[in-house]
Amino acid sequence: MATARWTSGLRAFVQGGAGYGSGVRANRLAQAKWSLRARVLVDVSTIDTSTTVLGCPVGIPVMIAPSGLQTLVLPEGEVATAQGARDANAVMILSAGTGRSIEDVTATGSDVWFQLYWGPDRTRVRRLVDLAGERGCRALCLTADMPVPPLLGPELRDGVAGVAQAKPQYLPSRGEYALTGVWDHDERLSWRDLAWLREVTDLPIVIKGIMTAEDALIAADSGVDGIVVSNHGGRALDTSIGTMDVLPSITAALDHVNSDIEIYVDGGFRHGSEVLVALALGARAVLVGRPALWALAVGGAYGVTSLLTLIGHELASTMARVGATSIAEIDASRVVASL
Repeated sequence: MATARWTSGLRAFVQGGAGYGSGVRANRLAQAKWSLRARVLVDVSTIDTSTTVLGCPVGIPVMIAPSGLQTLVLPEGEVATAQGARDANAVMILSAGTGRSIEDVTATGSDVWFQLYWGPDRTRVRRLVDLAGERGCRALCLTADMPVPPLLGPELRDGVAGVAQAKPQYLPSRGEYALTGVWDHDERLSWRDLAWLREVTDLPIVIKGIMTAEDALIAADSGVDGIVVSNHGGRALDTSIGTMDVLPSITAALDHVNSDIEIYVDGGFRHGSEVLVALALGARAVLVGRPALWALAVGGAYGVTSLLTLIGHELASTMARVGATSIAEIDASRVVASL
């Protein structure tokens, strides 16, 4: 219903991936590689889907992933998304490419994290970090998997052209990249720079874009508070690796060193049963991206709330069928790799 309402350019911009879209497909294929182990005769009269993320109580272990220019989907854009997340007792991660200001979004009373794109102008980065803290964002989510512009295949190239004049609040317009070559990520950025970020903010720091156990261990050593296992929704590297293909090795590596950083994961989540699998494999919560935009387009804030409520209902129903009555009881014994 949502994509039928969009122009071909907006549809390609939201739905497309880097290259020929193999990363987008890989995420969905990875979801299908896990099966659930049903248990019976367990008292499941009460199911509790609540948990915490960075100490913040939430009703379900599902967050809204950062997606830019939501005002192209609905004029209220990110404000409506924040209202929908608030009413579902969920966290929203606000994109640096937002169509609405940080203060407009945090004024909804939603629990908001700010996604930071760290560009070469460190003074500007500092201003953005300060603004996020001053306006009530609860964490910084540093996107680390876009050091250089992605290689665009036909679909996403058409999508970028279709929204070229759109101007995000805190980033250049999409068309400006093509005209000037200016990129809003610092290609010189390294793990050493996190020390500076920690010095200038008291907000928790989450690194988004981790796809290997090696980088997860470096993140843990760097003192960050969390990581997001993510391939940018298939929009960064045209890769055959899905996020659920690498989540088990990442959680195992961090368990081996007794790390207490929180692990989140995104990439192709469409159903509460898939959320349960991610939790069983060690994730604290999952992020949903494109589905939130579909819900926003169809039903505004209410649509976003309805989406999260539906996923929560699916999760609760699946928990009952595997004999887990709380999030804490979901462990690796609940799932098995499909043949």
